[in-house]
Amino acid sequence: MIDSAFDPSEKPTKERFDVPKMVKKSDLPMKICLACGLPFAWRRKWAKNWGDVKFCSDRCRRSKAAKI
Repeated sequence: MIDSAFDPSEKPTKERFDVPKMVKKSDLPMKICLACGLPFAWRRKWAKNWGDVKFCSDRCRRSKAAKI
């Protein structure tokens, strides 16, 4: 018995294969760490508060008090 819901001649729709666009790492925004002075790139976990991010790592964030 042939399934009438499946039509092999039907082309797949865009919704079915909706893949998020990939961004090159070189195209991500960069900042300079206030503690170590090295550049660091945007990370997905910082998406909501990128404006508030000042340090590249927890280690630099903790060491800021020692340098001030």
